[in-house]
Amino acid sequence: MKLLNKYSFVNLVVMIFIFVLSSVLIYLLIQLILVREMDADLSGIEVKITDYVKQYNAFPQGNPLDEERLSFEVMPKGEPARNVKLVELFSSREKKLHNFRKLEFPLFYNEKWYRVTIAKPVEGMHHLSRALFIVSLTTILIIILISLFLNRFFLSKLWQPFYESISIMRNFKIGASDSLSFPKTDIEEFSFMNEGLSIASNKAKKDYLLLKEFTENASHEMQTPLSIIRSKLDVLIQDKELSEKQSELAKGAYASIKKLARLNQSLLLLAKIENQQFDINQYINLEKKVSEKVNQFYELWESHEIKTRIELNNSSIKMNAELIEILLNNLFSNAINHNLVPGYIFIELGTNHFVIKNAGASEPLDQSRLFNRFYKASSNSSRNGLGLSIISQICKVSNIKLNYSCESDLHNFRLQWES
Repeated sequence: MKLLNKYSFVNLVVMIFIFVLSSVLIYLLIQLILVREMDADLSGIEVKITDYVKQYNAFPQGNPLDEERLSFEVMPKGEPARNVKLVELFSSREKKLHNFRKLEFPLFYNEKWYRVTIAKPVEGMHHLSRALFIVSLTTILIIILISLFLNRFFLSKLWQPFYESISIMRNFKIGASDSLSFPKTDIEEFSFMNEGLSIASNKAKKDYLLLKEFTENASHEMQTPLSIIRSKLDVLIQDKELSEKQSELAKGAYASIKKLARLNQSLLLLAKIENQQFDINQYINLEKKVSEKVNQFYELWESHEIKTRIELNNSSIKMNAELIEILLNNLFSNAINHNLVPGYIFIELGTNHFVIKNAGASEPLDQSRLFNRFYKASSNSSRNGLGLSIISQICKVSNIKLNYSCESDLHNFRLQWES
């Protein structure tokens, strides 16, 4: 979930909680205010009745058309208590029971105590309370909607420099010569982030250049002495004055130097791939390229008694030309080196996939370590265990999905990419 969406969600939940709580409080507050107002009206009527009795020495008569109830009751046992309460009385106008607010107070008249009762319907108060409550709810809801809209609009603008900086870093290539240019912003946190990203990218470029220089120097400096040693051993092996034992020792040293040279080339190749030194991509006619490789390996397959089945369809892929050459060489060599005698190889090329299967051991390879460096299915293998690691790294930098499976003694490597 994006930060903006998460913030909006949390903000909405908090606002809804505040909205519900404030609505309940507003309703209760309105009810309390209206009840107090009605009690104040009843007290005002009490004062008017008391003054009327003192002035006219008679009880006032209520309006029969008014819902207000007024009654006078003689109390033979002395002064009655004063109280206010909510009661349910029959409404002649509505023809049903309604809630009334009733005030009872004592009144001394003609040497007697009377209990005066005043009752006013509260339905009007309920209508007013409901109207005020709806107005309040509508106002709060409008405020929340406007707040959410403004927050989302302004927050999107506010976070724009962040997304631009992330987009720049996502497209950043460590081997590119252009320096990164982040958007200017007056927000301190984003400026701090851009400064940190700029420092980190510059340091990564420097480290990359040092590593690239090291790999290039190592490739040159190590290959030269290895070539010299191989050539001298080659001359030594051909010397007729060597004894049989000396010749065997020289051949063993020559094989080890040859293996060391292959190992050095493979490690340097992996370093170049991981450092993205193969960054010039172009569309390659994969059908033509695979067909060329089939012709190159055909005689080798025959010498190893390997039967083949090949299905090629029109296909192309965008990647580095040198890497596709290395990838196919490693896949084809791997299918030969781990085949049976007699053996079998099946090659299928589709629009956006390439499959190569070879006969081999009935046990599947360990998929958790299969593409690790120096992994060998057999400890007796003379290979350096870097072929599949190179294949995996090439697929990774070229956005190719690589899968391995084993069915019926056939080891299947499937490469898939977006067409």
